[in-house]
Amino acid sequence: MCLGLCYCHGEPLHQSRMNAKSHEWRDSRLALCRRMSCAVLLGSSKRRTSLSLRPARKTVSHFSRTCFRLAMGRWPTRTSDHCWQDLMKLIVVTPAGREKYLRLLSHHVLKSPEVHEWHLWDNCRNEADRAYLQRLAASDPRCKIKTVPSADGSIDVIGRFFRFCDDADALYLRLDDDVVFLEEGFLPRFKARALAEKGAALWYAPLIINNAVCNSLIKNLSRVLIEGPLTCQAMCPYSWAHASFPEALHPVFIEAVRTNRLGDFRVPDREIRLGRFSINAIGFFGSDILETGELFFPPGNDEEEWLSATLPTKLDRPGKVFGDLVAAHFSFFTQEQRLLQTSILDDYYALAGLPAPLYEKPVVQTRLKDRLRPWRKPRNRGPDYRISLPASRDG
Repeated sequence: MCLGLCYCHGEPLHQSRMNAKSHEWRDSRLALCRRMSCAVLLGSSKRRTSLSLRPARKTVSHFSRTCFRLAMGRWPTRTSDHCWQDLMKLIVVTPAGREKYLRLLSHHVLKSPEVHEWHLWDNCRNEADRAYLQRLAASDPRCKIKTVPSADGSIDVIGRFFRFCDDADALYLRLDDDVVFLEEGFLPRFKARALAEKGAALWYAPLIINNAVCNSLIKNLSRVLIEGPLTCQAMCPYSWAHASFPEALHPVFIEAVRTNRLGDFRVPDREIRLGRFSINAIGFFGSDILETGELFFPPGNDEEEWLSATLPTKLDRPGKVFGDLVAAHFSFFTQEQRLLQTSILDDYYALAGLPAPLYEKPVVQTRLKDRLRPWRKPRNRGPDYRISLPASRDG
């Protein structure tokens, strides 16, 4: 017997929150699942009478079992359950935004049909950026601007935007506005990997270029050769506090993408426990947010410490880095001025096949002492690094 009531995330389908545009499509998909599961069950029952020694479950295809799970109110747990993947929405959210970065990020996000919506959290620092945000939202119906009172561009308010992440049928991927590269096929692969791991971790992140914890993973687990000091701390006193590391890393990474050597950067998956992780790119399931309730939302102004370290400790659920998915983050505030003086941002635009926008580059200011003593290392420059790809391209 096939029940006529479908469930989504443990609640009746008619009670689950669904986007108006996809309501009819999803209803028809689930109706098809119900019909297929009924047919499969009837067929397997007939076969069971003639093949009594052969378990009926062996005659039922994997997809049909998936349909049956949906019809019986049980949701699949494996990424190969394609019907379940179709039902899960991917919603990208971004604290926005700075036009010089958002132009590039929008290229990577909006070119993917996998993106159901892109929520732009209006935390602009000036009206020029806010005007661009309005134009960006008008360019694609998937873009939705979200606002909270007193958002002025500071990081203190970002945690309040997470209350918009209230769809139990969505995977939310938070991307900083200065994420400047997502590898080809990144978004559907990230969604598939997260679905396959659902329940194993509280949050999921790719391997992020210029993220202090990921920097340490790259140095110790990848094939990239790095000479210079690093620590596996979110606020590493070397690679986070200064621009010298990303200034050396970004060009090597860009060259690796151009020469099809991105594999040199990949590392095994790793769980993150009892430590802060810079959330430049991080995913949560809406169902986990709703299940956690009020505890999920940062109680103070530091969303990163709460979501990446404190909350996972309280819930005894780690974070997880997918080492075979790569994204690039341009800079932290400790690095931005120096990196904008280089051509690195323009090079990422070129990598995407886009012209770099016009933006004001910071003026290089050299102290008189440094000009008079050029042989001395400038103050606060950070350690020197030598970064290169291995000579062999094997693997």
